[in-house]
Amino acid sequence: TMEAPSLRILFFLPCLLLLTDGKLPQGGTGNEGSSRPQDRTAYPAPDHVLRCESTKGSFQIHIVEAWSPHGAKRFLKMVKEGFFDDGVALFRVVENFLVQFGISNNATRTKAWDKIGTIPDDPKPDNYPIPFKRGYVSFAGGGKDTRTTQTFITFADSDHLGKAPWETPIGYVSLIDMKNVVDKFYSGYGDMQDFGGSAPDQGRIRMEGGKYVKDNFPKLDFINRCELATSFKAGVLLEQAEQTFGRFWSVCLVLFFALVLVAIVSIAARAVLGKITLSSKHD
Repeated sequence: TMEAPSLRILFFLPCLLLLTDGKLPQGGTGNEGSSRPQDRTAYPAPDHVLRCESTKGSFQIHIVEAWSPHGAKRFLKMVKEGFFDDGVALFRVVENFLVQFGISNNATRTKAWDKIGTIPDDPKPDNYPIPFKRGYVSFAGGGKDTRTTQTFITFADSDHLGKAPWETPIGYVSLIDMKNVVDKFYSGYGDMQDFGGSAPDQGRIRMEGGKYVKDNFPKLDFINRCELATSFKAGVLLEQAEQTFGRFWSVCLVLFFALVLVAIVSIAARAVLGKITLSSKHD
């Protein structure tokens, strides 16, 4: 059997590797690497966690209802009713600004949601988070009470986003998922054509669906599914630990509990074997 010192080395080796790579958590909540903890004021504990599968991997959206009650309710409704299940193009990806999405690949589904209509703007509380931080998720709009299904995620802190009445964040993507997934969305088509870019035409996406996007913008990324993360409790807890303590200490914490569990099992096994041996001697 492996001796206790060997077990300790085995379980804490990843911590030592992270340490030698200079990944100790430090202060700051800007666009730093994923090893640094998040500011829990700017990134509070969520009311709901959604897991979205994209062409660049899975990421989580943390919903904060108090920031935008109407917006949070609408987005949760979209997820529960399968809005993303036919695929949703990330049609506007502007580096250091935002990624926008929210038109279904299924034109019939888009029309059905158009009939559902818009949602009212949410009142902004005194502690409302302006300016927007990196990773904030918000509905897009074009005037008072115009929010429907189009949404964006911010790549960087923004001084001007959040000032319009309809710009209220519904939650955020963690800095870890921003770095590992969202930052990797293809941005080569840039902004909308009205702003000098070559992104897909939103009107054509609405009318023609995903075929128009895939035929003319083959490098574009998609969200293929979003769901409530009830079946990912362990992953959610681990990500929350990373956000709070940083990657280094969260890994060490997990390994510490694993070591404790192994020790308990080892002690129990030795006790059982001891009883069996003692019983055999008496026999």
